[in-house]
Amino acid sequence: MALWQRYQDQGVEVWGISEEGSDALNLFRNQLDLSFPILIDEGGAVLDQYSQQLAFLWTAYPQDWVIGADGRVAYVNNAYQPDELISTIERELP
Repeated sequence: MALWQRYQDQGVEVWGISEEGSDALNLFRNQLDLSFPILIDEGGAVLDQYSQQLAFLWTAYPQDWVIGADGRVAYVNNAYQPDELISTIERELP
């Protein structure tokens, strides 16, 4: 079971964001069997507003974000660290 599915009954939602819709995105989604929505950020406006400071251009993806119930960013990281994600999610649950 995916991490987000573990908490979905408690109100946790997951969205992906891509700068463009394409066959490559669909292939990626199908290969990983992703079931959450992937939003299209044409022109990169969201990325420009929220992108992390990067030491190297290729370190930006993927980015993991947790937005708390209050709408504020509770966690952001560009390395998959499930223990930190779980800890943050559990702190943010009602």
